[in-house]
Amino acid sequence: MSNSQLTLAAPFTAVLYLLGSWFGAYAISLKLHTTFQHKLAFLIIFSALAALTYYSYVIPQIWLRLIILNLALGSVGLLVIPALFRQLPKSQSFDRWVLIFYFLNVLYSFIRAIINFLFLEHIDHNHVSLTSSSLWLLGMSINIILNILFAIVLSGCAIKDVIHHLNNDRLHDPLTHLLNRRGFFERSASLPLSSQSYFLVSLDLDHFKTINDTWGHYIGDQILYGVSQMMLQDKQPNDLIARFGGEEFICLFLAEDAAAALARIEHYKMLLEQTSFTHYQIKMTASYGLTHIHNVHDIEYALQRADDLLYQAKTNGRNRISFDLML
Repeated sequence: MSNSQLTLAAPFTAVLYLLGSWFGAYAISLKLHTTFQHKLAFLIIFSALAALTYYSYVIPQIWLRLIILNLALGSVGLLVIPALFRQLPKSQSFDRWVLIFYFLNVLYSFIRAIINFLFLEHIDHNHVSLTSSSLWLLGMSINIILNILFAIVLSGCAIKDVIHHLNNDRLHDPLTHLLNRRGFFERSASLPLSSQSYFLVSLDLDHFKTINDTWGHYIGDQILYGVSQMMLQDKQPNDLIARFGGEEFICLFLAEDAAAALARIEHYKMLLEQTSFTHYQIKMTASYGLTHIHNVHDIEYALQRADDLLYQAKTNGRNRISFDLML
């Protein structure tokens, strides 16, 4: 395109550049879980378009248009940079590279503005065709390469997120968002059970069938979700909490000794007794089977022991804790 053709098209092509920068910055803000300053972004874009229109149709100046456009692109991208730097040290893998390449693109917008300011003033003065300028072509080439690399990393990050979500769904119960049976066994396999004092409790809600028969399965599901949230609120960093099916929950947790483990489950029992579920203010109790885990190979045997102890608690009248610990 000739300089005159570029001048006629400048405000319209600038709209695409600026909207792309706006959407990109907003997308990064969503990824960083931070608010985006849409009003400030709009003000920057509106001001840039007004200036670009002036230097296209009133006083045509290619040199100034290039500076204004790149400063505006960089300024819109700059709106999320503070949040980006806060998140960057905590990000991993593809997420980190997405943030790095985004920062490089924003930084390069300002670098291009400086290059245009220092070296491209002669475009207007000497009536040189912009598209034949080696500096402009080099700048465009670097910009294209950075954006291609950013797109590749972004695609990799998107694939990683999809795989993560699929794996998360595979390992978690859809109702309670606790681990399911598969998730429990996979996560427990990586714990240092041979060197720590881990305990396992199996709890089963008492008379839960009566809840479903009386109030319906929707209310029953709300109670199951409420119990899971109660357990999650009391969760410690090393705990593994799972729903094994129906109204049965499993918790694998770390305790100093058997007495501390029993105290933890007594606390669970008290919390459940004091909690009312749904707008019907339904009270629930549970029966508990508590045992000690000696090593990673003991998991399945420990589950069997906990299940036997749970059955014993139900046989002895429910709403009680049965255990085989040496206190």
